[in-house]
Amino acid sequence: MKKILLISQNFYPEIGSAANRMKQLFRLLGQKYDTTLYTTEPQYPNRDIYEQEKFWDAALNEEKIVRVKTRTSKYETKMIFRFLLYLETLCRFILKILRTKESFDVVYVSSPPISIALAGLVAKRKLKAKLIVDIRDLWPESLKGVGKFNSRIVLWIAYRLEKRIYKRADEIIVNSERFATYITDQGIDQNKITFVPNALTPEELELGSKKRPIMNEPITVIYTGNIGLAQELASFIRMADYFKDNAAVQFKMIGYGANYQKLIDTVKERELVNIMVSPPDTRCNVLMELAQADVAFVSLVPHPVFETVIPGKIVDYMGIGLPIIGMVSGYCKDIIYASNTGFIYGRDEEDAMYRGLSHLIKDHELRGRLRKNGLQYAKANYNWQENFKRIEKLISEFG
Repeated sequence: MKKILLISQNFYPEIGSAANRMKQLFRLLGQKYDTTLYTTEPQYPNRDIYEQEKFWDAALNEEKIVRVKTRTSKYETKMIFRFLLYLETLCRFILKILRTKESFDVVYVSSPPISIALAGLVAKRKLKAKLIVDIRDLWPESLKGVGKFNSRIVLWIAYRLEKRIYKRADEIIVNSERFATYITDQGIDQNKITFVPNALTPEELELGSKKRPIMNEPITVIYTGNIGLAQELASFIRMADYFKDNAAVQFKMIGYGANYQKLIDTVKERELVNIMVSPPDTRCNVLMELAQADVAFVSLVPHPVFETVIPGKIVDYMGIGLPIIGMVSGYCKDIIYASNTGFIYGRDEEDAMYRGLSHLIKDHELRGRLRKNGLQYAKANYNWQENFKRIEKLISEFG
């Protein structure tokens, strides 16, 4: 049986797409191989929430999970502290790698941050193992996208490290097909890039498939996930403001992130009683909330780098059977239209978006068709059991 070392900064019980992806991969890898995980103690979006028992709701093989403890704090809003956290995590992972007496056949690392992939390079050399790099986001490109970090020297170093990681990896896995174009432009062979999108478990897909009324009133428009630098949610607040006198619709947000408190303050200042903002919750509870909603919202900051991504929430929205409305472009927009599961508008088309939502509110048959389309697309493309077979194939080819 092959021995796999999985390295990821984000992992259960943390919330968010990155942690969920690694949780599912750890489970699936563990069913096929002797799998060990190096990760940190839960800290995203902050450490305090994991004092709640409800977040520790999964049965995992804890004997195979090695959690390192980091000291860096106050990293939620300060970029410099976030970089210090990345550096400290890198150092602690490298120390673990250098001290281990175990042998491994394959090292599987999750990035971003790019520092984790650097730990993978150390592990590849020290353990004489094959290296798989799982790219969940283009980092450092995404730093430029949020407009919060533009140091030429640091970005120059980061781009050189990124290119070295791509070259030294034996296989590269991407969760967006558009990442492959970016990576091949760095001179990397297309043949060592494999597309494995975020997905849902059979149980989660079954939740989405359960029959529920589509003639609810009021209609609930929901947003879940990160309320951070890359998400442009002022448009969601303005939409709630526009419909504040319409009793047929209400708005809900379940989230976390750098702009979470700012968003709450804005809702209070505008006295928007038709929008409810809830704190972060377990994935199970969030999916249950999605299953009770009627329309889902998505939005990203307009920047070329975000035209390559598909947020994990889109996969969840489809898998739960929610029509989608919002403001995105590029790959995310293409997927929504290819699946015929929603309506997307440009930054200068907010009035059109309001008309689109009004149409969805009134036309329950249209919502039903979009729901069915999303479910079908998710089952065909976003099933963990099926998508994991692509990773199995890569590992089997290592010999």
